[in-house]
Amino acid sequence: MSKTYRMESPTSDDLRELAYYYPEPYWLASESSWIKSLLLFFDGVAILLPNYMSGRELGADPSLAEPLADQGLLQVLQPEWFVDEELANRLAEGMVELIVGGAFDQPQAGGAFAEISMSRMGFGGLSSSRMGSNHRGIFEMIHQDLKEQGLALDSNDGVSIPLRRDVRLAYLFLLAQEARAAGRRQGYDLHPVTNGRGGRAVRSFLELPPMPSRQNVIAFDLATASVDLESVPLDEVLGFRKEHGAEHRSYMLNLRGFVAEISTAERGDRRRLLEQRQAELTEQAKSLRRLALDAFKKPANFAGFAFTLTGAAWALASGDPVTAGLAALGGTLPLLPDRNTGSAYSYIFRAHRQWQ
Repeated sequence: MSKTYRMESPTSDDLRELAYYYPEPYWLASESSWIKSLLLFFDGVAILLPNYMSGRELGADPSLAEPLADQGLLQVLQPEWFVDEELANRLAEGMVELIVGGAFDQPQAGGAFAEISMSRMGFGGLSSSRMGSNHRGIFEMIHQDLKEQGLALDSNDGVSIPLRRDVRLAYLFLLAQEARAAGRRQGYDLHPVTNGRGGRAVRSFLELPPMPSRQNVIAFDLATASVDLESVPLDEVLGFRKEHGAEHRSYMLNLRGFVAEISTAERGDRRRLLEQRQAELTEQAKSLRRLALDAFKKPANFAGFAFTLTGAAWALASGDPVTAGLAALGGTLPLLPDRNTGSAYSYIFRAHRQWQ
């Protein structure tokens, strides 16, 4: 049985920082090394797992998921309660923007994002609870619009919706970005994290023409900041974190701060800022790598894990595309909330076989 450690409500601004693993609902055993590395930078790992999948995360990687759950380091978020009405509205708003903006009209409209997500043609299932099915009016409006445009089908099992693969991926990416605000309403400080395969898709998603972030996307070059921890026992990883967690957290905060600063800077200042910040980050990553090498006795050519961030200023596009979109689609969704100005971002992990 899957364990959950849900907090009923936030009691202060001092919330646990959790790596929100996405786009899929749980990781596989082949990913356990970089999941361990996440523990150096965060207080734990969170996944969004529908009720009907309960326990699958433990079977997918019993050697790591079970001890993390036992120690309260794995937070299972269930969309049945996590996707509240506000989050369902946000997802609907984002999908309307993408549909009306033509993101799904043709593969070339989405550029690299469509190329990546459509590499396997056809449809893939997405749990209806992650689409906000508990809020029937919102869910049914979007589902019907997607079906009319050939982007979705009726459910075959009553718990998931077949979506065209680029639409499915867009839902999951939107959910990862909007989960930050939803998490705080539930008492969590969530930070989207994906592996190297998702890094290119993250940037191309933020650059889609309908997206409010498209003009402000920044991606730092990867800097190897951790070592492969696959053979390192979990208790040793946690001991190392206890001793050096502050240094790793500082690196994470710098990444996030740099993206927020540069994505909102004047275009003429961006190159200078990028060069300056990249040099600072590289030095900081080297320091973290040396700490790990000394602690875990890894040879200098051992595989490393690069940890970086792709992000952008996140503000509603000019004009009122949501109202126009609803009119064009014939929808009746009332009073969608504006997306506040802020930052959209994802941390990216990627394995490197040699140090950079």
